[in-house]
Amino acid sequence: MKKSILIAVLIVLFIAVCGQAVMVRQPQSSDPVQLANPWRDITEAEAKELCPKSFNVPEGAENVQWKVLDSAADPSGVPGPLVQLSFDLYGNSFTAREQVTGDEEVDQSGMYYEWTHQMDETLKNWADIACHTFRFIGEDGYADLCSWYDAESGISYSLSVTAKDLDGFDLLAIAEAMHSSGAEKSAE
Repeated sequence: MKKSILIAVLIVLFIAVCGQAVMVRQPQSSDPVQLANPWRDITEAEAKELCPKSFNVPEGAENVQWKVLDSAADPSGVPGPLVQLSFDLYGNSFTAREQVTGDEEVDQSGMYYEWTHQMDETLKNWADIACHTFRFIGEDGYADLCSWYDAESGISYSLSVTAKDLDGFDLLAIAEAMHSSGAEKSAE
């Protein structure tokens, strides 16, 4: 019995070795493999073409970057491409997203927390649009999200920030300042 098992193991090893000898080996490349980034850089003017009621960059924002995720768009135009604005303000890094979503509000924030606090609010500068604010408080810090939907334009919006400590911070004020009538309003 031991001889049969030994012969079977040897046959398997022989087949494996022969199989590798027959395989054609590709030359090794010294170039590092890079993953394709689905986001592409755009200008603020391009963002405003994609979302007619686009964000305004808050006064004092630094490291402003506009990007678009074309793959989020349906060929019909709804949903449209996902536009993202990232910037630094008051020592925190923010991500704002907007997308034409048609007749329904869509959460395109990309934040998947089990929220500690949730509130319904109103964005005065955005024509009294209802919004939802969320806060997560964890051992390593905070995450805040404000999301809203403009039924007139069919655009869903979100603004988010994560930081070590957001106690006393008002994300709603930043969202207010991102509307054209609120650009001059202070967030703190």
